[in-house]
Amino acid sequence: MQPVLRSRPYPLALWNFCGMWRDYFAFVTPALVVINGLLAVVIALLPVRRSTAKWRIAMIALALGAVAVGATAYSEYSTHAQAERQQVERSQIREQLENFILEGRTLLGQIKDMQRDLPTRPADEWAQRSEIYLRDKLGERYVTRFRKDVNDLYGDAALPTARMGYWRAVRNRVVNLEMISAEFPETPPAR
Repeated sequence: MQPVLRSRPYPLALWNFCGMWRDYFAFVTPALVVINGLLAVVIALLPVRRSTAKWRIAMIALALGAVAVGATAYSEYSTHAQAERQQVERSQIREQLENFILEGRTLLGQIKDMQRDLPTRPADEWAQRSEIYLRDKLGERYVTRFRKDVNDLYGDAALPTARMGYWRAVRNRVVNLEMISAEFPETPPAR
């Protein structure tokens, strides 16, 4: 399952306008090929004495062929550029998630250290920043997954009750971030 990325590099109006034309270019090339075929038939059926008309229709057919080739090239370029933008955005998301995971692991170390104060405020700020990022980039569904409890397979540390709540909360969120991050591979999937 690949998550849907929500942000777009262009303003929404420009994105919708370009997207509309990109969709139409997929149909332009076959239509122009059919029209070119019909023009070839018309040229073949014209009598010899109508050579001027034949040349004009041939030039129209040639121009339509050039437009068809251009539409195909644009469609291919657009598809490639969009895939590349998505891959760049996916790697940026993965990098940011890895930063949140590293920060969460650091917090877990601070919570386990009985010599240090309980990092309640940094843990709350970390969770809030992580949620805001997930909501903005991936949607509300990922925030729900981020908050979800993990099963007992991950175990608990030997900590006093006062620290255990924060330790579990940060541990659960780190584990969930690792699972979310796994959905954004470093290399693009094979096509």
